[in-house]
Amino acid sequence: MKKLLTLALMSVLSFGVMADDWKKLGERRVSFQSEQDVIHVSGFKGRYDTIAFRVGRAPIFMKKIRVVFGNGESQNIFINRRLEKGKRSLPYRLLEGDRVINKIELDYRTAVGGHKYAEVSVYGKRS
Repeated sequence: MKKLLTLALMSVLSFGVMADDWKKLGERRVSFQSEQDVIHVSGFKGRYDTIAFRVGRAPIFMKKIRVVFGNGESQNIFINRRLEKGKRSLPYRLLEGDRVINKIELDYRTAVGGHKYAEVSVYGKRS
């Protein structure tokens, strides 16, 4: 019963962190064996000018991401930061305003104190 109550509380708190006008664009269970993964985002999700990440299960050290837009252009964002389990990253602005995101390529490495995998969720915000 105690575990169930804890999980329910964590779900409510997790939702509150990304509430308001942030929309979940996708998620991926990332394996520490590959250290490169892709989160595919549907163009039907809309146009965004800011993105952020939330990490679950285990911390990771995010080196950089590459955001690929619907028109084939891309933007590299160098993060070089440890993203803690259960925490949200800083928001990152996309160049040239509102953009349709096709996919986000993650380049990361295992952080000390982790499990075999982490869960990374990406959120978008419109201005």
